[in-house]
Amino acid sequence: MLRKKAVVPQKPVTEETQRMDRREYERIDLPATAFARNMVGQELGRVVDISGGGLQLNPAAPWARVYLTKGQQLVITIVEPTTGNQTDVAVEVRYIRSNCIGLRFL
Repeated sequence: MLRKKAVVPQKPVTEETQRMDRREYERIDLPATAFARNMVGQELGRVVDISGGGLQLNPAAPWARVYLTKGQQLVITIVEPTTGNQTDVAVEVRYIRSNCIGLRFL
């Protein structure tokens, strides 16, 4: 008896699915309380999401976009005030936009 090969329906290729498919790591949304500081203690912005490859910030103030430059490597401190956890992380600035800053873990 011959069996037909099952056809698996494919998701339509859209800009969103292409963007999701290129990510190596899944992004995780963080609570509104997590934020990042530079090594001097100035707040860079709120951590919007994080993945195994990096994180995204909403800048705290316009100076944060001026302070950081694409390709810059630095150490930041991620702070979660409700638990008191603080973690120093080496990052590289991947992009800077008006409403977000992308950082890659080194």
